Amino acid sequence: MPDLAVLYGCNEQFWSHYWSPELERHPASKWTTNRAAAERYGLNWIAEKDAPGLSANRNVIHHGHGSGYSLVNLVYLLGAERIVLLGYDLKYAADYDGRAQAIGSTERHYFGEYPADLQHWPSVQVKAGVHVELVGKYREVAAQGLVEIVNCTPGSAIDCFPMKDINAL
Repeated sequence: MPDLAVLYGCNEQFWSHYWSPELERHPASKWTTNRAAAERYGLNWIAEKDAPGLSANRNVIHHGHGSGYSLVNLVYLLGAERIVLLGYDLKYAADYDGRAQAIGSTERHYFGEYPADLQHWPSVQVKAGVHVELVGKYREVAAQGLVEIVNCTPGSAIDCFPMKDINAL
């Protein structure tokens, strides 16, 4: 994306997989919460912790156990006045089983499944195909009301922000 302003990857595996001379030259501000990745690739680093809602402390983000959630906190701290969610459906297959490392009958992410070397099996509560734990964390963000957030993800399970068509923005 040529107009991408901020690129965030929480772990070193993400950066190792996607790093290229083209990405290095891309003008986007590149961020991580992983010190080793920050040092290896010259990325901006920010601390993270598990806490409810968005952090207002410019030195730490709340990770919510999800990179999309972390990114929302990061861009809020960077001064975003409105955050548009695209690709935030939080839906898994009804037959997903993280403990057995079974994706189930559909891919876990709006953008498709991760490449094999980036597969991970987060500890999540999935009920009826919805990542209910993370939906709850977004509800905490909505209750804070710190920044305007619009959800432009068709069929998203996140029901606490106004839904809009991306083409209507």
